[in-house]
Amino acid sequence: MECPKCNSENVIVQMAQDSEKTSKKGVGFGGHMNNAARAVTAVSTLGMSNLFWKKSKGTNKTKVKNKAVAVCQNCGHMWDA
Repeated sequence: MECPKCNSENVIVQMAQDSEKTSKKGVGFGGHMNNAARAVTAVSTLGMSNLFWKKSKGTNKTKVKNKAVAVCQNCGHMWDA
């Protein structure tokens, strides 16, 4: 591969993170019922049940897109490979 700026052959190609997208899903009906039952139990046990019974949370899923980037070692010019 050749640098378009200085025509050098001293080029390194690396993978770089291009973008990231996170999707979040809620807890749904079952999770809301679990949290309501947890709250009622916490009131009756003066909060001691909260030490063992954790709150339902949603889920996150992250997708990352990568791209190849070339870097000239002589002049430092960067471009998409």
